[in-house]
Amino acid sequence: MKRAFSLVATVAAMSIASAAAADEHTVLILADAYFPKVTYLDNGDSVRFINMSGGEHNIVAEGAAWEIGPIPDQGEVVLEISDVVEKLFFDKDAVADDGTLLVQGEISFDSAPLN
Repeated sequence: MKRAFSLVATVAAMSIASAAAADEHTVLILADAYFPKVTYLDNGDSVRFINMSGGEHNIVAEGAAWEIGPIPDQGEVVLEISDVVEKLFFDKDAVADDGTLLVQGEISFDSAPLN
């Protein structure tokens, strides 16, 4: 019985540690870019988008898998990330004449480069 309690306590501690390990990353929305362009994170992290573009901003994921906005100038939105979230996102309103989305950002589950 003592061993079973110890195992339950260990699993509970690991679950709490995993939940506490989630990080919040910041992406600045600029008039013609996202900074950083690529955000490296882990499953369960969140991204805080802060609009510094000077106007309302709408973000759409590739294939319209998710969308946030309009985000007012100086406004913020937090997006919880899971490994099923579409990773490429765009400024919905920055579109070339041929339909190409001009401003792109990316979420990556890869390790961040060290350089």
